[in-house]
Amino acid sequence: METEWVEQDEDGVYITIRALPDGTRELRRVRFSRERFGETNARLWWEKNRARIQQQYL
Repeated sequence: METEWVEQDEDGVYITIRALPDGTRELRRVRFSRERFGETNARLWWEKNRARIQQQYL
């Protein structure tokens, strides 16, 4: 059975994670609040935090 949930990593950053039947997790989506991040800032944030997010949530 697959289960999805959303984690708020910090203000304006929402991460959708799915638990797969074999027990592993998959990063489905990272969403940024338009009020806190423009497109450029969101891209820079992701480049800076990608490894941490993958290690922390997966």
